[in-house]
Amino acid sequence: MEWKKQILEQIGLASTTLTARDWILLMLLADDRRPMVGEESLHIAFFMMQVPPFSFKPLLFSVYSSELHRALEELMEEGLVRRSVSFERGRAVESIALTDKGALEAYSLAEKVRKTWVLVGELVIREGSKILGELEALKKTYNGKDLNEWIKLFLDRIDNPESLFDLWFSKDEIEYMKKIYSQFKRVL
Repeated sequence: MEWKKQILEQIGLASTTLTARDWILLMLLADDRRPMVGEESLHIAFFMMQVPPFSFKPLLFSVYSSELHRALEELMEEGLVRRSVSFERGRAVESIALTDKGALEAYSLAEKVRKTWVLVGELVIREGSKILGELEALKKTYNGKDLNEWIKLFLDRIDNPESLFDLWFSKDEIEYMKKIYSQFKRVL
């Protein structure tokens, strides 16, 4: 990765690498800071990126990134992101949003990203303004989708669903799946 930065510097292009924390702040800033409806919306939106910045594990009805989950928890502990629950039409709805302190940091980060090239993963270099545009479009498209729509998305993207039963799940992943499964049961 370092050699890519050096080449970009040599040709006069500013570049940056984003942390998991940075990606989440930028996603939550997109779409005029509209809250994400549930943690699963974050996982799905990032999974659907042209070049996802996280590693994902397929779950039975969703995908999961432990790196994304940990970074989100850290942002909440720092007071940059808040999670709240409201009741709509008789069911609990989780929302994840930037706090004012988080928004200040996210706006500053977005200005920096807008003017640079971003190194994503090991192979990809993308224009920062295009990444911000993609995050905006993904958030508008996937935020708050119902479980039936997600299941269809995953069924369309997963080549070998039989292999899902052989995966090893962490404690966080199991808790995440329980949330997804409880939503699914209500839909049926």
